[in-house]
Amino acid sequence: MTDRNSPISIISVPLDLGAENLGVDKGPEAFKKQGIVSKLSGVGFEITLLNDIFVKPRNELEIGNPKLAYLDEIIRVNEEVASMVDEQIKNNHRVLVLGGDHSINLGAMSGASVALNGDIGLIYFDAHGDMNTDETTLTGNIHGMHLASLMGFGAKSLTEVYRPQDKLNKHNLLHIGGSDFDEAEWQLVKKEQLNLFSLFDILTKSLGPLIKKIDELAARLPNIWVSLDLDSIDRIYAPAAAMPNAKGLMYREIATITEYIGQHCKVIGVDIVEYNPLQDEQNKTAELGIELVAKLLGKNYSWYTNYLEHNKAKS
Repeated sequence: MTDRNSPISIISVPLDLGAENLGVDKGPEAFKKQGIVSKLSGVGFEITLLNDIFVKPRNELEIGNPKLAYLDEIIRVNEEVASMVDEQIKNNHRVLVLGGDHSINLGAMSGASVALNGDIGLIYFDAHGDMNTDETTLTGNIHGMHLASLMGFGAKSLTEVYRPQDKLNKHNLLHIGGSDFDEAEWQLVKKEQLNLFSLFDILTKSLGPLIKKIDELAARLPNIWVSLDLDSIDRIYAPAAAMPNAKGLMYREIATITEYIGQHCKVIGVDIVEYNPLQDEQNKTAELGIELVAKLLGKNYSWYTNYLEHNKAKS
């Protein structure tokens, strides 16, 4: 059984086919160049860095069905992600998946769900719903459909990635920080009574009710996966989110929420997505991403830990 001291396996998925946000395929390598392995190791994690998953270049592929752009390659990549996540969890490792666009969450959650026989919850940070289907999409971008697919809504080719079953019970979702949902997504949320705590909720109700929702999810489920889209964070702190957000979560909010999750939930895995290093400013988005991953996995890495380490080295 995994616990907070279990090793962390890192899987890099340089996928940018789920959207038109070119540059996010460079995110995994940029995180590694920023020292994510040494920094997580430095705060006490045992890290295993696995081989990158290969993704065919966009210019060598056909778009195919415009309502499901680049479907075949996205499915192939996510099947491989799912298999690796499944294997690592069954080997009592926790998993960190570096994206890439958000469609990699389809494989990550599918693998975790299969490994744990569906006994898993999902805490999902995103400014957007990601709950369109091939019938409601306005863009054909699969990074806006995969969350619906995990719950069994939409194209069979997506809902049945890795195994022909729903990977996420709709009652086991907690979506945090949403501010830009399509009308079809709002209809699905209302019809299925999905569990959301939007940016509006955070601004008007503060964090107390959200903490209660996190506690309720953790009490019901022995395993939690966390999916962190950097566009849920204000562009002041995350300028290199693929879709920078002028009305996202502030640092104190995202840092507090992620630290609470890491301390009060059994986090089996994390994916961090939509990082475009071509847009970063002095690596601030990458550094924040590393800090939040550490918090979600139950330890603390920040400018303050760096400050303490620096002063300890001098003494």
